[in-house]
Amino acid sequence: MQEVHMGEEKIKWYKSPTVTTPILVIFVLIMLRLSSNVLASQQNGNIFLNIAIVQIAVLVLPCIFYYFIKERKLSTPVFLSVLKPSHIVFTIFTLLLFISGSILIQYLYIIGGGQGTSIAGFFDSVTDLSAEDSNIGIIISFIVVPAVCEEFFFRGLVLSEYRSLGSANAVIISALCFAMLHCSMDNFPIYFFTGIVLGFVTVVTRSIISAIIIHLVSNTLSIYGSDMFLRIIIQKSNKFFVFFLILVVFGLSLLFVFSKLEQIYFSYAEKPPITSIPPKSFPNISRVFLSPTFLLLIAVFIFITVLR
Repeated sequence: MQEVHMGEEKIKWYKSPTVTTPILVIFVLIMLRLSSNVLASQQNGNIFLNIAIVQIAVLVLPCIFYYFIKERKLSTPVFLSVLKPSHIVFTIFTLLLFISGSILIQYLYIIGGGQGTSIAGFFDSVTDLSAEDSNIGIIISFIVVPAVCEEFFFRGLVLSEYRSLGSANAVIISALCFAMLHCSMDNFPIYFFTGIVLGFVTVVTRSIISAIIIHLVSNTLSIYGSDMFLRIIIQKSNKFFVFFLILVVFGLSLLFVFSKLEQIYFSYAEKPPITSIPPKSFPNISRVFLSPTFLLLIAVFIFITVLR
């Protein structure tokens, strides 16, 4: 029987995260698509409550089931630690980087004649987000629940499973899965950028709490901070000046992030938070991105997105 080496352990090929994790993502992707179709045809009941329940059922319950199938042992532990003070500052800088980067992508969409992007959630097309009497429902269903459930799934499980094949691979693959699960070709760049930032901050702070915080702000801005404000600024100002200003803020944010990142890793060098050094990503690239199940996931994503 073929075996896969992971650190000092040997596991059967069919138990490798490169096999099992994409299958889990495919299942969740299909269930989300079916759930959105059912909710779109629903006429009665509290749509916001139903959306929240569906997200918990589709994103969290499969994680728990998967965990027990894997004999209650993922490839690497889930990052569930409390944020340290230095990590809080780093998270704030990363949030600033994320906001400026998202605005930059929005700017490019608008300049290119696009309609702008949104990361309000997978179910934003099945209900009326402009209803004045639904603020509580919107906050729960499109801000809080998605932030917690999606981070638990993508940065808690997917990233943790792939981390045994390199942290960079884990961040990229979790970002790709995050983007694909939202079934949007047009919005894929901003979903992928968001996933990269969330995975990056999780790996650095070793806590999904930081990703949840950024995700909460991201969802809030996506719903209540419409791109109309940016469109008005572009129309009433010099386009080059607006682009230059956004680029400067993004560059400064990147500088702040790397400055704080250096301090954090200096502290890790003095007092390592883990007992072993994570493996290099480069030798495992083909195993991660060319695995048959991941290629199948890409095919399912394209099929579902075209039909959507």
